[in-house]
Amino acid sequence: MTQVRLEQMFSPGRIAGMVMENRLIRAATWDPSILAGRVLNDEVRAVYRRVAAGGVGAIITGDFSVVPEGAFEGSRVLGPEHPYAQVRIAGFHDLVRIVREENPACRVITQISAEVMGYAPSSIPSPYTRDQAQELSIPQIRYLTSCFAEAIEGLHQAHFDGVELHAAHGGLLSQFLSPYTNRREDEYGGSLEGRTAFLRNIIHAARERVGDFPILVKVNSTDYIPGGVDFDTFPDLARAVAAAGANAIELSGGMWDCLIRPEEELGFPPVPAPESHTWLSSRSEQSYFYPAAAALSLDIPVILTGGNRDAIYLETLLRSGVDFIGLCRPLIREPDLPARWRRGETTRIRCTACNACIYDMWTHVMAGEPWVTRCLLDEEPEKRKAAQNWLNAWVDENKLPGVEPDDFFHR
Repeated sequence: MTQVRLEQMFSPGRIAGMVMENRLIRAATWDPSILAGRVLNDEVRAVYRRVAAGGVGAIITGDFSVVPEGAFEGSRVLGPEHPYAQVRIAGFHDLVRIVREENPACRVITQISAEVMGYAPSSIPSPYTRDQAQELSIPQIRYLTSCFAEAIEGLHQAHFDGVELHAAHGGLLSQFLSPYTNRREDEYGGSLEGRTAFLRNIIHAARERVGDFPILVKVNSTDYIPGGVDFDTFPDLARAVAAAGANAIELSGGMWDCLIRPEEELGFPPVPAPESHTWLSSRSEQSYFYPAAAALSLDIPVILTGGNRDAIYLETLLRSGVDFIGLCRPLIREPDLPARWRRGETTRIRCTACNACIYDMWTHVMAGEPWVTRCLLDEEPEKRKAAQNWLNAWVDENKLPGVEPDDFFHR
């Protein structure tokens, strides 16, 4: 058994006024049971208990939308004056207590997003959208801003340790930040200042309610799309996000539209979660957003998420300037991984990044069944084989017939 002292990994870290006992963060992991039933059920509670007991410094929850269903019609706003009462998840405010019972030092950060089906910053075609989205009106953007601010206030009152705005992976906030999806010519588009205005306004509106409560932002370091955010333009975007008032920035990448590009262009097999690369066998394939992190010089902490596996290598990244390490899939399989690393046990982890967990999530969600994210590593071979077959066929089966990358990315 290899034993190495991971001194930087298990040193205290700080994001604004929030102090963590180590530099490992459970990155947001999809909680389909919360999204489907909008209730923190016993299975989900058990997941968070196991992760907290496993020794991470902080947990970022799976995201949920802060926008009431049916809030918009055309360019009008139909949503209620106090939206958080409609989107609040039953039992969710107990999560801090549940985590603290297992690990009093573990911090809990809630990830929130905006899901407004059929709407986008700009009305542009997408290879994964059958109906072209409608451009959001300025009154609708202002309403969304109030939705976020009220949700952040509610989570602050519930004694969460911080919130994270999910501005990655092609969600609505991500679409505003990317020049690929944001073609607006008003104050919410055009220049980098315009594309970050929505995010900046959310943070400023929240600050009026919650003061210095930690607000993190998860953002794409690359969209994997020509004309979008990439590693070259990302440093400017990161500085703009920091200037908007974020207390920390978490790096990720990928928009679903990139999945129509072949593996030869992407550099990884396209599966229905472009932030989750497959089969990370060597250090050169792991921590795949580190080049973006290495190019940053910010006054706020940087969280590196994406393909983090090798503890010894991660220790070198932390010593080279990364502030925190985000872990997602490895903790689905081994929630006690941080505790074992703390003991110096740095042998190979069991997660192979096969992404069968994504298949398991989607099959249950598509069937309308509440479910908890789990690893299929120990499942019967037939189920794992079915997962791989599904992942391999998913992109070709779901993209629009006849769509080619050049139709969208080289205009």
